[in-house]
Amino acid sequence: MSTQLMTQDAAASTLVAYAFGGGMGASEGKSVMYSLISETPSVFSWWAALEDSDGPPIPVDRYLIEIDRRSREVSPPKRVQIPETELAEAILAATGQRLASSARFTDGLLSISYKVTVQDDPDGAYVVQLRHFGQVTSMDSLISWISMNIDPRILPVPPVYPIPGEGQRQEALGNGRQITRFIPGEMAFPIYPTLPHDQRLILVRKIALAFQACWQIPMPEPHVIGELIADEGEVGGFRIGPDRHHDLGGPFSSVREYLRAYLRYSFVTLEKQNGIDEYKEWFQTRIKGFIDQHLDDIPLVVEDIPIVAMHTDMGLHNIIISSETPTEIRAIIDWEFVASAPYASLHSMIENLFREQAPNQFGPEFDRADELRDAFWDSIPDWKRCNQSTATKEYLEWFRFGEFMKPQAPMNDNMSEEEKRAFWAENIRVVEGMLNKY
Repeated sequence: MSTQLMTQDAAASTLVAYAFGGGMGASEGKSVMYSLISETPSVFSWWAALEDSDGPPIPVDRYLIEIDRRSREVSPPKRVQIPETELAEAILAATGQRLASSARFTDGLLSISYKVTVQDDPDGAYVVQLRHFGQVTSMDSLISWISMNIDPRILPVPPVYPIPGEGQRQEALGNGRQITRFIPGEMAFPIYPTLPHDQRLILVRKIALAFQACWQIPMPEPHVIGELIADEGEVGGFRIGPDRHHDLGGPFSSVREYLRAYLRYSFVTLEKQNGIDEYKEWFQTRIKGFIDQHLDDIPLVVEDIPIVAMHTDMGLHNIIISSETPTEIRAIIDWEFVASAPYASLHSMIENLFREQAPNQFGPEFDRADELRDAFWDSIPDWKRCNQSTATKEYLEWFRFGEFMKPQAPMNDNMSEEEKRAFWAENIRVVEGMLNKY
């Protein structure tokens, strides 16, 4: 038996091998989705699931799997669920309603969900989510503040129903339950690309106003970079904690220090990425040299970029639109990742509104994409002016270098080198541009 404790990377590889080896059921034609729940000196705990690679987005069973760091043994998987009795107790405590029915609902990457109906309101429904990453009490407080202070026609959010004592429960168990009102409609992600251009223009303008509404949430002074936390019971009582999305540390009082931490993190993810051996041969050594030698070259002017509140995952997959009127935003959901950060950190998420969906995360532009881009930024002219500042331009050059440093692994293992260069074209353009500049 090894006396050296297992690392997180080794445990992740063991988990994937276990899943593909049949430990969670038949794995042929499926991909493994997993997320680290907790780490102790003796055990790594994960949520893991097998999902159809090309199938529809339906709820799948997720399992809690523990790996002993010393023995390397994998525990038998335990299905993650909220029993119906617990659902009934939570709904009653939060809403005063009695449970009528429950069924698994569309899951997020870091949560499992149930849609429930209640006996006293046959036309209404709720969504109960079990979350392990987001601080549920903070999410509830922030959403409550938004619903009370921002025009719901601009930034609509689902009503939340806090469960008494949930903060203490989440601290003890490592996961928290969140209850929101069910919002009927469709996720914008599959619908948006199919809309006629004139309807896309309307929706893009509304999405721009929603981004601006987030960016205008009042922040504690001085503005620093990290996770935005809304304290339980203090609606509007915001504070900034360390970055948990990428485990960068902080909070950061300097934009340059934040960029340095982000670029180091990006290089570590590049080193760990599988399926990109050729790309690593071309760039990894050069990028390491850059990280070692040039992070002090980040210009002072980046400190002038506005630091704002942001929903860091406010893409089309978290926007619910009307089934009848697809240009109407019904709700923006999944406030699990909320940050205080430079507004331009969302550049790629916004750019995706003007591009087709693609496996490399940088698809070709839509026809008349410039009109979509102009419609977005012309709707929020103060931020359009910020885009022209030296601070934003310099920030984006460094931030996008980190963002595109690690490419996506090709879906097809049989791609030729020429095909891989085309697949990684934007990564290569951004990385080579930065390396050649210095």
